[in-house]
Amino acid sequence: MLVIHGTAEFTEENGRFEKGKRYAFNMFSRDENLKEIIEDVALYLGDLGWNEIDIKKTGKVASDAEITKPLLQQAFNYAKENRFSVITYQDPVDEELKL
Repeated sequence: MLVIHGTAEFTEENGRFEKGKRYAFNMFSRDENLKEIIEDVALYLGDLGWNEIDIKKTGKVASDAEITKPLLQQAFNYAKENRFSVITYQDPVDEELKL
């Protein structure tokens, strides 16, 4: 299972996140080759209202037994069944995306 850590800008009005602010996320992908799935990742996050995605770090996790936090275990298991899962943290990060 591929683990992706990054930040993205929220593009919608929903009351949970502030439009135009950047937030950190962790994402799990059943497909482990980021180069092959990068467009699908962008589409998945875009459908959830995220844009300007900046991937900071990736890694691989063999099983949920390697994960100690219950929320991350749930996300791991969700991705096993549904290809992707994402956890977005509610506090905005103070950074600008440099292209």
